[in-house]
Amino acid sequence: MEIGLFQQQSLKLTMSKELSQAISLLQYSSMDIVAFLHEQALQNPLIDFSELPVYTSHNQKNHATSDSTDYMSSIPAPKETLYEHLMNQSALLKLDECEQAAVEFVIHSLDDAGYLHDELIILANQLGQGQEQVEKALQLVQQMDPAGVGARSLQECLMLQLKRNNQWTEKIEQILTHHFEEFAYKKWMKISKLCQISLEALQQLHEQIKKLNPRPGSFYMKSNERFIVPDFIVKIEDGNVVAYANEDLEPRLSVNEQYKLQLKNRQNQEMFSYLQEKYREFQWIMKSLHTRKDTLNALMNTLLVEQEAFFKKGPSYLKPLTMKEVAEQTSVHESTISRATRHKYIQTPFGTFSMKSFFSTSIQLGNNEATSTTHVKELLKKLVSEENKQRPLSDQQLANVLQSNYNVTISRRTVAKYRDQLNVLPSSQRKLFVTQ
Repeated sequence: MEIGLFQQQSLKLTMSKELSQAISLLQYSSMDIVAFLHEQALQNPLIDFSELPVYTSHNQKNHATSDSTDYMSSIPAPKETLYEHLMNQSALLKLDECEQAAVEFVIHSLDDAGYLHDELIILANQLGQGQEQVEKALQLVQQMDPAGVGARSLQECLMLQLKRNNQWTEKIEQILTHHFEEFAYKKWMKISKLCQISLEALQQLHEQIKKLNPRPGSFYMKSNERFIVPDFIVKIEDGNVVAYANEDLEPRLSVNEQYKLQLKNRQNQEMFSYLQEKYREFQWIMKSLHTRKDTLNALMNTLLVEQEAFFKKGPSYLKPLTMKEVAEQTSVHESTISRATRHKYIQTPFGTFSMKSFFSTSIQLGNNEATSTTHVKELLKKLVSEENKQRPLSDQQLANVLQSNYNVTISRRTVAKYRDQLNVLPSSQRKLFVTQ
């Protein structure tokens, strides 16, 4: 053991506050950038930040706005809640004070989907009335709009709607009450024997139920509407694919000249140091915003070249492309590409897509070529839509057809995984017993 001074060289990455901020700005959406700049403008007197203009349609390189546009008319009216909707209907009923109180109590006990989960005896005790009065109030609520409201189970909700449509029968009630699970999984041969009902009638009932709403109160649920504004607009001009950055999303950021002049005043050293620090923060934010813009432009230019067929012909022509390949072409790290594509959108002639959707893993074809998983999913959707509904293709049969007709080799498990991602039911639940 010896005490002494020793020199040692080492490399160490230090994550500074400024570097962390630059990384965060890269993955921010346009709305996140606005919120961030708002916060910075409140903390930094040198920052002058103006609101983004109202987004308008992109017209080549310029964004045309109309002075005659009535933006107030585009503000949605406050949405009526399910409780308010039912209470307005209850006000039209000729009820005495006790009946009105029971109806209002039942309405207040419904959840957002329109279901009643509490037992009637519990509601009666809480209200201080008899169970018969509460049951009568529930029947009145179940007669209100929307159909199915006030149900205590999914089966009751469906039956209330069938009654409203004059489609209810005792046989249907028997099926929904005692054989609902078998009916949902299309085990119709068993139900046909037990209930003495034809397969054609079961299929007709299935089609009727598919049109019903299992959550009658969902229309009145309050939701935070999120609007997607594209960061880039892609157009086909003279046969060439061209992308325009959405200039409406570019933040209007400038330095406050009055405070900047105070930087020349060194008499008050404390104020000078404070303003100097804030000016450095402003310069770093501007640098980070420019770096973000340059990175996104380089990424978009690479996508234009690599996914040209997609922009010209549609999503089924998406070619395999990984973030690592784009990172090599743009001379940045793969993690930078991952951050840059978060919450970014591209408007194309075929709709608006997230930037991440342009990256897809490859599947090897038999002729030493490759195709994207997106293209394989499109083929699966096509095969399912064209199949014989009385004899739907199993996952193994779909894999065989992809191999024989399209030279795409994937396993049955992969087919099942892609089918789940496409929200396509298994063959047993896609089967129609009678041709429509």
